[in-house]
Amino acid sequence: MIDLLRSTTPRARAAIPATIAAAWGFCVVLASSGCVYYTSDPRVGAAENFRNTVFDLIGKDEDQTKRLNGLHLGMTDQQVIAAAGAPSRRETRTTSSGRKIETWLYNGELSMLGTLTFENGALAQISTSGTQPSPTPTADD
Repeated sequence: MIDLLRSTTPRARAAIPATIAAAWGFCVVLASSGCVYYTSDPRVGAAENFRNTVFDLIGKDEDQTKRLNGLHLGMTDQQVIAAAGAPSRRETRTTSSGRKIETWLYNGELSMLGTLTFENGALAQISTSGTQPSPTPTADD
């Protein structure tokens, strides 16, 4: 290397540090350009959006389940609506003895959350996902 430097002209020797500096600068720019101009894979963005949506839906279902678990036997249908909101579906039947039994179904965003049973207008049974049902009204059908 030293012999090479001695055999070159003084002008060529003076240009060597500038050439090395330029090459070094080019390498730095080249190496960092991948970080600066990186665009994410659209599949990653879609997966993140899906995950966020699922967590939002789970959160909504958990909130509704907490409202259902806060109900108490004996509440009227209006008290239940005020505390837990309207049900997804209502089913009504009348027993042979004339008792009116109404079942309210609460569907969540991802699954069935609970079932409430009213007897003659009063909450008689509460069954939410993950809990044991409260006492069942006696049926005399």
